[in-house]
Amino acid sequence: MATVLIIEDEVNMAELIKERLEDKGYKALIAYTGNSGLKIASINNPDAITLDIHLPDMSGIEILKMLKKDKDNSSIPVIVVTSDDTKEKECKEYKADGFVKKPINFKKLKEIIDLALKK
Repeated sequence: MATVLIIEDEVNMAELIKERLEDKGYKALIAYTGNSGLKIASINNPDAITLDIHLPDMSGIEILKMLKKDKDNSSIPVIVVTSDDTKEKECKEYKADGFVKKPINFKKLKEIIDLALKK
């Protein structure tokens, strides 16, 4: 069973993503801040990460950069899940493995995660 770390500051959205991913057979962990997300990623080594761009303590873009530069985390697929579709090009530039706009199409999210995990 693949583990997905959800880095999302909106509690209801994080819980919804977790519930939907678990319904699809994933194990899901939640981090509500960027710093806690980075810590959980380093401790738990998830198979994939969903990442919101707008977090209270740091930008999701900064988290993406940090994850992709870290030798222990650089191979973890990161799928950006955000309502800010102006950031898609920038996310791709920093090697995001997928981009899903809110409101979330959970079928599309699962397809992107599955594809990223096969790589």
